Amino acid sequence: MAPSRPLSYYLEEETGRRDMYWNYQPSVPWVPTREEVIKILLSLLQIPRGYVVYDIGCGDGRVAIALAQKFPDIHVKCIEARKDLVEKARKAIESKGLSNRVEVIEGDFFKVDISDADLIYMYLLTSVNQKLRPKLENELKQGAIIVSLDFPIPGWNPVAVIELARSWQRAFYIYVKGLSDSSAAAELRNKLLENVLHVVKIKKHELRL
Repeated sequence: MAPSRPLSYYLEEETGRRDMYWNYQPSVPWVPTREEVIKILLSLLQIPRGYVVYDIGCGDGRVAIALAQKFPDIHVKCIEARKDLVEKARKAIESKGLSNRVEVIEGDFFKVDISDADLIYMYLLTSVNQKLRPKLENELKQGAIIVSLDFPIPGWNPVAVIELARSWQRAFYIYVKGLSDSSAAAELRNKLLENVLHVVKIKKHELRL
């Protein structure tokens, strides 16, 4: 007969299981944003000079490259965990002569500081967006814009949803920190709305707030 184990053993074992659950960070399979969808994204944006733009889970860097080429006065930061894709992105960025304006960060986007972001593009999963939401709420500054392809952020209200015709990648969800999470003071809301209308080409009547 196996020797009995103290109660502390079982408590520690259960705590370990619980910690594994709560600390789990979901992964996202890489599915490239289609070229026609990137073109629509570029046509929707008018990014001001000096903006810091993040591509979270950037894959081979195609969206980041397109953004940097269209808007030469911004700085783009790509976050990617897969080493092969990081290397591919860096080679593509270097071949386009964009190494001084597009930075590839190899790592887990849950652990990378994004507090300097003015705009974020992401194509993740709804479950991942839900897990990412506290980070967005804690780190992003008021007015930061998030463009999420196909997958909403549970618990946040998009200021607009832009449908994509004739594409299996269906919609851009547009969020604004301060508006979508209702954290902005009432007197700041109009300013944040004016800013998103300046950066994203949507009309006031298209807003969902």
